[in-house]
Amino acid sequence: MQIKINGKAYELNFGIYFIKQMNIKHTVESGGVTQGMGVNQAVASLVMYDPVGLAEIIQAATWINKEKPTQLDIMNFLDKEADVKKLCDSILKELESANSTKAQVKNVLRTMKTAQERAMKMSLEQSV
Repeated sequence: MQIKINGKAYELNFGIYFIKQMNIKHTVESGGVTQGMGVNQAVASLVMYDPVGLAEIIQAATWINKEKPTQLDIMNFLDKEADVKKLCDSILKELESANSTKAQVKNVLRTMKTAQERAMKMSLEQSV
């Protein structure tokens, strides 16, 4: 997938190095075991159309380019040029099909759907 920022095309790559970059900022520790949660965070950000999360995802996914856009370039692009909803949907589709992320994304989306259904059920039961 490619995006254009300031007239320059950047390749987005959602492979293992992308996951590693996302995991640097998003981890959970339990019982002395640290687990990367970068893909989980990315999916949540994309589903919620979070522009800050989207900026982080784009920065992590541009690792493959010789020259990378700055965080400020990405934020300006999202503020002024991008259709954030459309871009989030496109990137989520890429994550759903990328070899390194597709299984985890499927699990995260299923978990989110189950949690949402459970919350709706609890809300309905409380309102009765």
